[in-house]
Amino acid sequence: MRHDPIKCALWGMLVGNIENMGILPAIQGGEAIARCLEGDNVLDKLAQIDGENNYEFSEKNGYKLVIIKACPFTPIYKDIPEWGEKAMRLVAAYNKKPDGGGALHPLCLVHKGIRNAMKAGIVSIACRSGSTGKIEVAEKAAEKVGMTSDEARKMLEGKACLFALKAE
Repeated sequence: MRHDPIKCALWGMLVGNIENMGILPAIQGGEAIARCLEGDNVLDKLAQIDGENNYEFSEKNGYKLVIIKACPFTPIYKDIPEWGEKAMRLVAAYNKKPDGGGALHPLCLVHKGIRNAMKAGIVSIACRSGSTGKIEVAEKAAEKVGMTSDEARKMLEGKACLFALKAE
């Protein structure tokens, strides 16, 4: 099987950097992506990555809950090597940090880096794997917006990602 060289380059740089330097390169990569996004507001900017018409909204406790219906990174997952044991251990360690959680693999860290770089007080709550259905919830983030892990899991049934913004 021939691998897509662009996907392999992205995978190799991300895995190689994470395995040698920790999760910071993934988060910094997200920050770099965020700097090139344009739009009138945070959601306009994020939609350039997440996809137009890829959001569902609700409100809770003064927060606008944003559900990403389909992971924008899904096309990358096809035909790339496994993420690697060391990189996945680092993601697991990130999920245990008080300010971490909600990541399933290195691209989740990139995605969270993009949202964090918006400097809009975005709270990244949870992510769901489209292939396995596994959901990873950032417990402290869920608590911050006044929701339980079970509520976050229920909101993500058949969806991809959940984050919150302060309601306007």
